[in-house]
Amino acid sequence: MRILFYGDSITDAGRNRDAAITNIAALGYGYVRVVADRLIGKNPEKYEVINRGISGNRIVDLYSRIKVDAWNLEPDVMSILIGINDIWHEIGLKNGVEIDRFENVYRMLIKDTLKALPNVKLILCEPFVLEGSATKNTEDLPDKYERFCEVYK
Repeated sequence: MRILFYGDSITDAGRNRDAAITNIAALGYGYVRVVADRLIGKNPEKYEVINRGISGNRIVDLYSRIKVDAWNLEPDVMSILIGINDIWHEIGLKNGVEIDRFENVYRMLIKDTLKALPNVKLILCEPFVLEGSATKNTEDLPDKYERFCEVYK
């Protein structure tokens, strides 16, 4: 069973993009690696886990690379975690993805994926925000964390 993880930095988690798909370094050091360790550790012949997360990606970036990084790999299961950069890029760079456009592109990504891979099982993960260095209020943005949280109300 081929399982593909697709998303942003939470999925990427420092993966080595130059490593072969079967190399453990290609999985990164986050949740993808934990899942792979559990699955492959118990059944190494049964599972193939692929990480296609890229730090900084937004939903529009995932859609732009969907064919080469997902469809062409023909996964049996595809897990998608995306959304926080769509907000973060707007707060920091004024280059985010508005909620309506985010929804439209995500729905299109799902619909087109099911058309390209009619038997794929999709796992849609909910984006989340945690207090930390990236969301910490700053002098320039004294309400930075609150602005992240507004989206989730």
